[in-house]
Amino acid sequence: MESSSFIRELLCGGGALYQLVKPEIMFGNYFFLWDEKSLGLYSNEIVKFKNFIKNVIPYLETLMKIIDNYYSSSSSSSLKNDTVKKMIYDKKGQFSLTDKYNSYITFILNIDNDGSTTFFREERILINDEIYNKMENQYNSKDMILLDKLKDLDNIVSVKWKLGDLLFNRSGHK
Repeated sequence: MESSSFIRELLCGGGALYQLVKPEIMFGNYFFLWDEKSLGLYSNEIVKFKNFIKNVIPYLETLMKIIDNYYSSSSSSSLKNDTVKKMIYDKKGQFSLTDKYNSYITFILNIDNDGSTTFFREERILINDEIYNKMENQYNSKDMILLDKLKDLDNIVSVKWKLGDLLFNRSGHK
């Protein structure tokens, strides 16, 4: 079964093999809130994404406690000597968990020090001869200057977008 590739469709044209969708996702009191600007996921990626969420939920409380312990035990004197505490304390630090869908698509969960759990989808492809040849037929010579550079460097092109946030419904099931 071939999977959709956002980058390949963007660069080479052609229709998507699967639809981009934003289905309802719930596990117990946890629910996924899609970002309004998100493209969503391809329909064939939903099962794997749901399994990723389902598998990380049991560890969220432990991760939150670890983050909270670092955050609450950080005083200005201890920050100078502990780079991990400093990173978490100044709100720049995030814990990330990833799950590979396949060799070029990864789901990412970022957990920051205030407990936000934000999911992303990242896709990477190598500009190889096959993709280059398809693009060559689609773009004019001016556009091909950039494409030639990408091909010469064997660059990996990456696109990442926010999917949404995992939230906890404190009032019980919907």
